[in-house]
Amino acid sequence: MTKRNNPEDRWLLDTEVKYKIEEKNSRWYVSLIFVDIHDPNHILVQKVGDYRSHRLAEIYAINMMKTAAKDPRGTQKVNKDAYNINNN
Repeated sequence: MTKRNNPEDRWLLDTEVKYKIEEKNSRWYVSLIFVDIHDPNHILVQKVGDYRSHRLAEIYAINMMKTAAKDPRGTQKVNKDAYNINNN
């Protein structure tokens, strides 16, 4: 059994939670993406489940995203300027 309240997992308390839906073999797979708001390069992708339609996957993903987020209103956001992206 894994240890609960692992100090290394404290960063998950300050994360922005997003979801990703992708199709594979006529199934729609849902993944939750946890992005650290202090270090946007620190990311965790957790596969959640698969569904027969895109709409069911989207409903489940939104519900899980709100449940997993520390702040379900979505006020914790990653600073988009933290990523050094060159558009050239």
